[in-house]
Amino acid sequence: MSKSKKLILILIVVLICGGLLTTFWKNKKITTPMQVKNPTARSITQNDPPQIVATKPDPLENNIIASTDIVEITFNRPMENVGEFKSKIEPKIEYTVELSDDRKTAKIKPAKPYQLGATYTLFIGTETKFDGVGRWGEEKIFHYKTIAYRGV
Repeated sequence: MSKSKKLILILIVVLICGGLLTTFWKNKKITTPMQVKNPTARSITQNDPPQIVATKPDPLENNIIASTDIVEITFNRPMENVGEFKSKIEPKIEYTVELSDDRKTAKIKPAKPYQLGATYTLFIGTETKFDGVGRWGEEKIFHYKTIAYRGV
């Protein structure tokens, strides 16, 4: 096949692919998870119960993460202190928790990288305590997976 015929064939394929993509994107209904644009936009009142307003990655539930990713959970209220963020991960791993300066975000850092291709469950316990509220009284459970290594 001559060089000019190859170029024409490639051009036709590119144009067809572009047309298909354009048609696909025009017809696609975009849905995104509910996100809070600014969780601290209004002041928290004594009556507002603690709730999770964001996660990183978003959404966390059934997401696939890298083995070294730090998971973040952000609440609408500040926690009392890092020791009052009651959590566990199964299968059991060693990890540390750090709070953001405003104490609304818990950063969960694995001591060693997560095992590749594994599924983890993060439990945030009912005993987690928040400023001005005390015990949360709720349990939240997230499931996430790590990237599987399939070789090169």
